[in-house]
Amino acid sequence: MKNRKIISALLVFSIFLTSCGNFSSIKKNQLVIEKLDKNATSTSDISDKKKVLTEEEAKLKALEVLEKYFNIKLYLTEVACYVQFESSSTIKKYLDEVNPNSYSKEQLEYSKSVLENGLYEVIFYNKVEKQSENIEIKYFSMKMDPKTGECLSVDGYYNDKMTVSSKSSINIDEAKKIAEEFILKENIGNIKNTKLVNQNQRRQNENVNYRLLFEDADAAYKKVLICIDGNTKKVYGFSIGVMEIIHFSTDKW
Repeated sequence: MKNRKIISALLVFSIFLTSCGNFSSIKKNQLVIEKLDKNATSTSDISDKKKVLTEEEAKLKALEVLEKYFNIKLYLTEVACYVQFESSSTIKKYLDEVNPNSYSKEQLEYSKSVLENGLYEVIFYNKVEKQSENIEIKYFSMKMDPKTGECLSVDGYYNDKMTVSSKSSINIDEAKKIAEEFILKENIGNIKNTKLVNQNQRRQNENVNYRLLFEDADAAYKKVLICIDGNTKKVYGFSIGVMEIIHFSTDKW
């Protein structure tokens, strides 16, 4: 997102915050170093009495999300972590970029807590000093409701060296099935009756990713954006509530 404030020497990827990031197209040594904005305000310097979760609690919640939804277990001793608090005014600023006709009042009501209290962004990334062909890349960014601890979006990449990647990709029907199973199994966005309302296939070289928007057929204001790697056949990201509105409508993820 615009004006993002990142810590010194934060290792991120060139696909950071692009549309549903084409993670599978990244080479192992393709890392980018982004320097600290000297004018950035530390999370600890922000005075907001509406926050309930501490930064440490937000980290633990984020770790729980990775294990629960993606079966990925990280330890704070093996990865670096950065926590940033985005105020409600910042979220509303992002929302101002969206056409108001593209979302409903009910969708905003679903995200009332975040619009009033802001959110935490928790980022986990490799502890590495230099680029390496053999590095096992880990990068995850999660946005959390600071009052409820609910995860509103996940954007991630995990390069498991033990996994043999397939060059054959799934088709849209297979991607849709994987997404629906994920939504229902994990109760993403409290959607009970999935209905696909938008789909987008993105191809780069031999890599294919799918960006699928679902809503609840019985409650259309409940929406979830799912990202699937067509080659690994896995969900690698999702967003709900106000983050779905921002990510889908402004194409920022």
